[in-house]
Amino acid sequence: MLEFLRKQLAELLTKRASLKAEMDGVLAAPTKEQRGLTDDEAKLFDEKRAAIGAVDGEIEPLQARIAELVEIEERSARADKLAADLGQTGQQRGPAPAVVTYEQTTYHRGSRHSYFLDLARAAVGQGDADGGVDGARERLQRHGKEMDVELPAREARRAQRAKQQLEELDRDLLRDEKRLRGESGFEKRVNPNRTDGQGGYFVPPLWLVDDFIDLPRFGRAFLNTVRNLDLPPGTDSINIPKVATGTATGMQTADAGSVQSTDMTDTFVTAPVRTIAGQQDVAIQLLDQSPAGFDEIVFTDLIADLNMRLDIQGINGTGSNGQLKGIFAVSGVNNITYTDASATLPELWPFLMQGLSQSAKNRKMMPSAMFLTPSRWFWMASYLDGSNRPLITPETNAPFNPMALQTGGDVEGPVGRILQFPLIADGNIPANLGGGSNEEWMFNARTSDMYLWEGAKRTRVLQEVLSGTLQIRFQVYEYAAFMPDRRPEQISIIKGTGLLAPSGY
Repeated sequence: MLEFLRKQLAELLTKRASLKAEMDGVLAAPTKEQRGLTDDEAKLFDEKRAAIGAVDGEIEPLQARIAELVEIEERSARADKLAADLGQTGQQRGPAPAVVTYEQTTYHRGSRHSYFLDLARAAVGQGDADGGVDGARERLQRHGKEMDVELPAREARRAQRAKQQLEELDRDLLRDEKRLRGESGFEKRVNPNRTDGQGGYFVPPLWLVDDFIDLPRFGRAFLNTVRNLDLPPGTDSINIPKVATGTATGMQTADAGSVQSTDMTDTFVTAPVRTIAGQQDVAIQLLDQSPAGFDEIVFTDLIADLNMRLDIQGINGTGSNGQLKGIFAVSGVNNITYTDASATLPELWPFLMQGLSQSAKNRKMMPSAMFLTPSRWFWMASYLDGSNRPLITPETNAPFNPMALQTGGDVEGPVGRILQFPLIADGNIPANLGGGSNEEWMFNARTSDMYLWEGAKRTRVLQEVLSGTLQIRFQVYEYAAFMPDRRPEQISIIKGTGLLAPSGY
C-alpha cells in the first residue's frame, strides 16, 4: 500500500513539475521583454496556476496518508525492537498479528466520542458515561499523539504552500512592477515572533477543521474574492515594496542630444498580523447530557462568527487598535459622491459608471467586481420601466436594454452583472456610514490586487476560571494580515446621501 501511494505521489509531482514549467514558459517572454502579460497570456497563466492548485489539492491528502502509514511502520519497528530487547525473538504465541492498512483517528466523522465533551470530563474530573474520566483522558492522549504526527506534517505543508505562494507573488510583482534593487518582493518582520502551530490534544478533530475552515464559507463574500494566501510562520508584519514614481522616456531633440533620465523611487506597503478570537462558556451539564453533537455546534458557530468578523474587518476595519485595515480606511481611493434626497436607480447609474471608470483609468486595468448590500441589490431589482417591466431581469430572459442582469439566487455572493462586471452582495457592508451614519456604500475593486494572509485556526480549553460553576470556556483564534492598499487607485467607493439605506429593504 505504501509503495502504491508513493508511486501515485511521484506521478502527481511529475505532473506538477510539468505544469510549473508550462506556467514559467508563459512568463518567460514578458519577463525577458520587460512588458506585462497580454490578455491571452494572463488567461493561460491563470489556467496553469489553477491546474497546479488542483494538483496540490491531491498531493496534500496523499502526503498525509503516506505520513500515517510511515508512522505505523515506525511504531511497528519500535515494537519489534522492544520485543527483541526483552528477549522475545523466538516464535510468538497467540493470534497472528494484524496487518494495518488504514487507521482511523480517535475523533473521526461518525465517531460516538465527542472531543469537547472529553475535554470537559478531563478538565473537571467528572463524568461516568463513555468510559468516564479515565476513558476521556485516554482518548485525548491518543488524539494528542495522532496530532503530534499530523500537525507537523500539516505545518510543513502549510509552510511549503506559503513559500510557493510567495514565489508566485514575487513573479506577479515582477510582472506588474519592476523588482527594485533585485530584492524579493516580500518581506516579513519577526519581532515579536508568532508561531502558527500547536501540538497535543488541544487541537480540534481534523475532520471538523477540514469541513468548516478550508472551504469558502457563507458570510465573507468580499474576502473570498481577494487573493487568499497562507500566513507564513513566525512573522508579525508583511511588507511589499512598491514603485512610488517611475522612470520616464522622451524624444531625443537631436543626434547626440541628451536622453531623458528620471530616477525611479520606491516605498513599501505594510500589513500587520492581527489576532481575531472568540470564546464560548458552556455548562458541563449541557456537554454531558446533550444528545446532539455539541462539538460541531460550538465549533461551527464560533468559526462562522469569526469569518463574519474577519470580512467586516476587511471592509471597515480601522487599521488601528488591533484591527485590520479595511478598504474604507484606505487613503488614495476614488471617492464618488452621489447626493440625492430621493435616489432612484436611473439617477444612481452614472455614478456607478464613474466608479468603474475611475478604477479602470487610474489602475490601468479593469476592476473585477462591484460590491453592495443585499438590501441595495433588492432595492435596485425593484425598479420598473414605464411599461412596468423590471429594469434588472433574469439573465435567461434579458431584454434588449437591461440596466443589469440577475444571475444568482443566494442572499450573499454573486447576484448579478452590470456591464459584464459581477455584482456581489455582502451583508457585512455597514449601513451606518457617512456623515449621518445612515449610508450603505457601494464599491468596486480589482480584488486580485489585495492580499489576505490567514493562519490556521486554533482552539483552547480553559476550565480554571469557571471551575466554581462547573463551566468550561472554549476559545477559537487565528492570525491574519490583510493588504488592501497596495494599489489604492483600483478601489472606487460610491457614497453620499443617494446611498442612504433604502427604507423597507
